[in-house]
Amino acid sequence: MKSEILEINKIIHDTTIQNKYNDVDTLIQETFTHYEKDISVCCNIFHSSGLHITESQICSNRELTNVWLTKEPHVRFFFYLTGSSCVKNGAGNESYTHRAGMLQRNFLDTEGAGGTMIIKPNVELHHIVIKMSLDFYINLLKSEHWIDNDVFHNYVLSGKPENRPNETLSIDIKTLQIIQDITNSEDIIEHRYHFFKLKLKELLFTIHQQTQYGKNTPELASSPSDSLDKIKSYLTLHIDNPPTSAELAKVFLMNEKKLKQSFKEKYGKTIYAFVVKLRMEKAKKLLMENYNVNELAVLLGYQSVSHFIKVFKNYYGCTPKDAQNKYQNITQSKAE
Repeated sequence: MKSEILEINKIIHDTTIQNKYNDVDTLIQETFTHYEKDISVCCNIFHSSGLHITESQICSNRELTNVWLTKEPHVRFFFYLTGSSCVKNGAGNESYTHRAGMLQRNFLDTEGAGGTMIIKPNVELHHIVIKMSLDFYINLLKSEHWIDNDVFHNYVLSGKPENRPNETLSIDIKTLQIIQDITNSEDIIEHRYHFFKLKLKELLFTIHQQTQYGKNTPELASSPSDSLDKIKSYLTLHIDNPPTSAELAKVFLMNEKKLKQSFKEKYGKTIYAFVVKLRMEKAKKLLMENYNVNELAVLLGYQSVSHFIKVFKNYYGCTPKDAQNKYQNITQSKAE
């Protein structure tokens, strides 16, 4: 597996891993960084037998070209968190545009597993790529009966990559939380490989539920639609600095009034109410991780602590501190 940025003549990673799946293995973490006056590149790389994960954050004042290639059959999941870029000669020999909120998946061989990504100037890019060898993927899920009727899964089980164009889905809050759990797992000191396998199963289960029983319908990367699900995904990734309805309408080339009306009809909430819901769900999760009120207000993008407390109390009926104390009392009583 190789990834290189041509303009700075730097190889981000050039890694050879075994195809096979191991019940017990060591997860290796590496970091690539490159900083100069107008370019910042930071990549965290995790790998073991049959598994390779990269988290990349790139920002540049000039255009960059990222060339990559992966050999042998593998399953790839691509999560685009911020920014946008153009891909030339990607999966299925297609050219298409990435943008925040996209989740792409594919089953590829050497022939379809390379391409060129063009990163435009002054774009802050953040994406995560998960690649599993065929043996790793099959053995990871071999006891999971919930996936037996999954169309994509059965394509992988055929064992013959057709190097199709990428299937594109939308990232939701559950998916986002799982991939963040994977990449932000420094506190897992022992058995980290086992933790990653559990999280990958949870991730694949969540995507299966969305596609099989929800409304997250796969599309071709080269012909995306500006559906409301994509707008919902975009909001999910920007809850710390949520766009206004006017800004959303501009990004998705829609009439603002129509956007607001259609969003409420489909999801039963206004855009503002949906953003509040996402923020409060994240606030509750972080409170249980012992973040204080000041930290939460900053992380969630509130201009003042008092405003955050007011919104939290209106939503949950108690202050953040009361909620945190209640949770701590419950955990202490269980420990006793």
